[in-house]
Amino acid sequence: MKSGYSVVITTTDSGTTKYFFISKKWLKIILSLAVLVIIIIIFLAINYSRIYYQALETVILKHRNAEIEREFAKLQEIKKNLEIAEMNNQKLRVMLGIEKTPSTVEPLISEVNPSYSDKMNIRINKKENIPSLLPTMGHVSRTFSPDHQGVDIAAPRFSPVIAAAAGIVSAAGWDSIYGYYVIVEHNVNYSTFYGHLHSIEVRKDANVTSGQIIGTVGSTGKSTSPHLHYEVRFQHKAVEPLGYLPLMIKP
Repeated sequence: MKSGYSVVITTTDSGTTKYFFISKKWLKIILSLAVLVIIIIIFLAINYSRIYYQALETVILKHRNAEIEREFAKLQEIKKNLEIAEMNNQKLRVMLGIEKTPSTVEPLISEVNPSYSDKMNIRINKKENIPSLLPTMGHVSRTFSPDHQGVDIAAPRFSPVIAAAAGIVSAAGWDSIYGYYVIVEHNVNYSTFYGHLHSIEVRKDANVTSGQIIGTVGSTGKSTSPHLHYEVRFQHKAVEPLGYLPLMIKP
C-alpha cells in the first residue's frame, strides 16, 4: 500500500463525501511548486516596488529641476534689473553732478620707453605700430608679475577703454575669468588684451585706430571691483606694459 495522505471532503446539505489520496511524493512536488510561486511573487513585488520608487524619484527630480530652473531664471532677471538700475543710478548721479563723467582718454606718449626696449633687447622700427597709449584713465591697482601677466587699472565703471595702438580686433567675447574682453593685433610682433569690460564696442575683424574706444570699464568675470586688466604681448609673450608708458603715474 502506498504511503500518503487522504483528504476527505464532506458536504453538510447532501451528506456527500469525497475522498482524495495524495502520495508523499506528489505532496512534496505541490509544496515545492507553491514555495517557488511564492518566491517568484515576492521577487516580482520587490522589483516592481524598486521600479516604482525609481520612477517616483525621477518625477520628483524633474519637478525639483523645473523649480531650480524657474528660480535661476528669476535670479537672472533680478541680476539684469539690478544692472539696469545701477546704470540708471550712475547716469542720474552724473546728471545731478554727484559724480562727473570720466574724462576722455588722451594719448600720453607716441613711442616706447627706450630704456625698456634696450633692457628687453627688443628691436623697434619707428614705423611699427607700438601699443603705447594708456587704455583708460585710472590708477594701477596691481602691477605686472610672473603670476599676473598684465596690469590692473582701477577706474570708474563705464569709463572708456581705448585701443593702445591701431590694429585689427582678433577676438572679442566672454571669458570665465576676464569676463568681456577684446584682443587687438597691432602687427606681427605686438598685440594687446583688455579684460573685465562692462561692454564691448567693436566686433571681431574690425579695424581700429589708435585711441579708438573699444569698450568700457567694468567688473565682469572674476572681479571684485571695476577695473581694466591690460596686457601687452610681444611675440605672443606677455611683457611689462608700464615699459611702454613711461609717463604713467605709478601706484
